[in-house]
Amino acid sequence: MEVRHLLLAFVLLTHGLTTLMWWAAGTWLGLSRKAAMHWLVASLCNGLALACMMLTDGWPETALALLACVLVVHGAVSMRRGLQAFLKLRHTDGSHLILGLGATLFCLGLCLPMGWRVAGVVVCSAVIGWVMLSTARECFAPLRTEFQVGTAWVHSALLTSVALMFAGLAMSELLPGVVWPWLLDNAQQAQVGMVLTSVTVSILSAFVLGYIVVTRLVRRLEHLSHHDALTGLLNRRAIEYLLDREAQRLHRFGEPFTVLMVDIDHFKRINDRLGHAAGDAVLCAVSQALQAQAREVDRVARFGGEEFCVLLPHTLHDGALLAAERLRHAISQINIPWADETITVTISTGLATANDSLEALASLLRRADDALYQAKAEGRNKVVSAPDRVAAA
Repeated sequence: MEVRHLLLAFVLLTHGLTTLMWWAAGTWLGLSRKAAMHWLVASLCNGLALACMMLTDGWPETALALLACVLVVHGAVSMRRGLQAFLKLRHTDGSHLILGLGATLFCLGLCLPMGWRVAGVVVCSAVIGWVMLSTARECFAPLRTEFQVGTAWVHSALLTSVALMFAGLAMSELLPGVVWPWLLDNAQQAQVGMVLTSVTVSILSAFVLGYIVVTRLVRRLEHLSHHDALTGLLNRRAIEYLLDREAQRLHRFGEPFTVLMVDIDHFKRINDRLGHAAGDAVLCAVSQALQAQAREVDRVARFGGEEFCVLLPHTLHDGALLAAERLRHAISQINIPWADETITVTISTGLATANDSLEALASLLRRADDALYQAKAEGRNKVVSAPDRVAAA
């Protein structure tokens, strides 16, 4: 078996696996289907382009070279479109259509009949370089923001290396008599080097794209595991973890904190009279108001049903009481339009301050719950403070 046959099998295997990976990512893993399909097309085009480079027996060399260049142009455009969809960037479909269609018509419609191999390769190389550099430029800031600066630099360096590789290819075609440092001793070595370099770049590109895809999926799963699906607030498990951390800080450094247990008054009446959709709208409106009124260091969570928990770090009783009254007033001012009426709600709040490092977290939450039930028993729409633990003892 000749070397080119081994290379052809290697190319088909690697790009076949990459294509299958993007198909699975778009179909099963919850990735943006549009982005995955664009990257699938890019992998397929690049694999076919490399295969064209190795089909030398009985195939016209100029036609294969021009076809390979056109396929790489479409692969570069598809990769950029996939990144624009994945990162929610402004789509440039108009320029992509012009580049893809223009390169195809120029190479296969003009250069192929005229035998202008060099012109086709140089023009396609210029188009590929422009697409790569434009992609690196527009994706750097979004990648740095979401996936850290190292990922952005690696991605930009990878695309820049592709642009430089095609710039070298164009120079080799324009000046065939010059001995360029990247040219090898014979055509077979040059073919092997070009294929291995291209496959390496393709694998690295798939690895970088796979990394950002997996990172986003992991972060999405982490967010779903710590946040309430309806309101977007922290869920009970997340706030209990934060409460435990504050309790440890109190034990080690003596830093007090306060817990507010908040319950929407007469919430069952809203569900019974207007339906559960109205109840969901009320929950969302109350959640937004609580989050808007909370400080940056405060944490608001949906504790269960219509009950919320607000964690106020580094806050003693008097400051927490002012914060609770501010929240109660803000909720009483919201109006929720529903059908032909407006829904208004109030909240009852139980307040408990943790200033005793020996108190268990369950005891603190129980005191806040007892204060909440007292607020409801005393007429609702009010804040009740739990007795200090030491004084109660």
